[in-house]
Amino acid sequence: MFSSEHYHVAVEKLETYMKRILAGITCLVLVQFIQAQSIYSFEGLGSLNHQGMPNNIGMGEVGIGTPTVWNINTQNPANLIYNSFSTFQVGLEVDNRSFSGDEVSGSDTDGGLRFLAFAFPIMPGKWSSSFGILPYSSVSYNTFSEGNIPGTDETVSQLSNNRGEGGLTNFFWANGFSIKRKFYVGLKTTYTFGSIEKTSTISISGDDVGVSNVSYQELESYSDVNFLLGLGYRQKISDERFVNFGATFSPKSPLNGSSELSLIRLSNTGRTIETIPVGTETIQFDLPTTIGYGMSYEKLNNYKIGFDIESHVWSSAGTDNQEYNNSLKFAVGAEWTPDWDNVNSYWKRAKYTAGFNYHKLPYIVNNQALIDFGINFGASLPVSGYSSLDLAFKWGTLGESTNGLIKETYYKVVIGATVNDRWFVKRKYD
Repeated sequence: MFSSEHYHVAVEKLETYMKRILAGITCLVLVQFIQAQSIYSFEGLGSLNHQGMPNNIGMGEVGIGTPTVWNINTQNPANLIYNSFSTFQVGLEVDNRSFSGDEVSGSDTDGGLRFLAFAFPIMPGKWSSSFGILPYSSVSYNTFSEGNIPGTDETVSQLSNNRGEGGLTNFFWANGFSIKRKFYVGLKTTYTFGSIEKTSTISISGDDVGVSNVSYQELESYSDVNFLLGLGYRQKISDERFVNFGATFSPKSPLNGSSELSLIRLSNTGRTIETIPVGTETIQFDLPTTIGYGMSYEKLNNYKIGFDIESHVWSSAGTDNQEYNNSLKFAVGAEWTPDWDNVNSYWKRAKYTAGFNYHKLPYIVNNQALIDFGINFGASLPVSGYSSLDLAFKWGTLGESTNGLIKETYYKVVIGATVNDRWFVKRKYD
């Protein structure tokens, strides 16, 4: 018979394995950010990444009006006031995508660092601070097109190969403050930086024409500072039940950078023969005005239900040469802990999350707006003390396989670790 003693030994072994996994994840923080291939990442700054942690991802990417004591809230800085512990979070992500469309199919898998953040109370209950690093956008695509050059009686063909890679990263410093007992404010300062390289290679060949290869390369580099203001309000209904409200605002912000253009002559085998610098120019990409609202209802240490709405005014953002739609995101999610202080059942102490999100993206392809829809699940498995191993899964679709578009079906798996402790509390006794 499986005794209580055997149960506790099994739990201790499980927690030991989790600690090893946590240590392994921590050792991998130098891995590059994830850049799974997406056909649509050629648009603008690339594929835009959710700025939340695994608990948010598993809950349908909800977080603006959903505070938590155990995790860092990177979506609304006002909610940092709930972080009474010193909290460290790190995690990795694996992204798999399948493509389908008119005579087009394929798949790609990639993985890398997803987030790294640290939060700590400066004045517990009054002021908490956080800093960390998150991917803002990723660019990774490789497309081909082939055809005959008009006017050559179909004797001369042209092959075009377009590639892109890179992306932008956010390094943030956020602070949350308690103004009154129920009212909180926060400010998040973000330094956005990174580079995007786009290369177009054209190969011309024919019956009476020798093979000619030439590449046009553009390297865009960006770096600038932007801000996000957060508000939070908590209304007590009973000793264990609360309603939470949140709001965020980020003004239109210029992202300044430079663009280096080069012309590259290639041999028939693709070897670089000559690189000709064309010039460097100053560029600017305006990040959109963003407004977000969130609300949640919770029973302490048992369950939480919430939703977020975010609006991004892209119509006045971007560059003068590109046109974007205003984008809208709607997310709904729930979190459930069966019995958080049950000493006999490990799985009843775990947190389970689920949700979904609908995101109308700013990019317009073939006069159509792109829609990203996702269904999310997650779990937070307790380790020793207040730490946890965090898991999140998202299945989603992007675009469609008709009207000249390509449909992407993807899933993302996030594995993270959260360490909660009182690192800066002075001991009263030795």
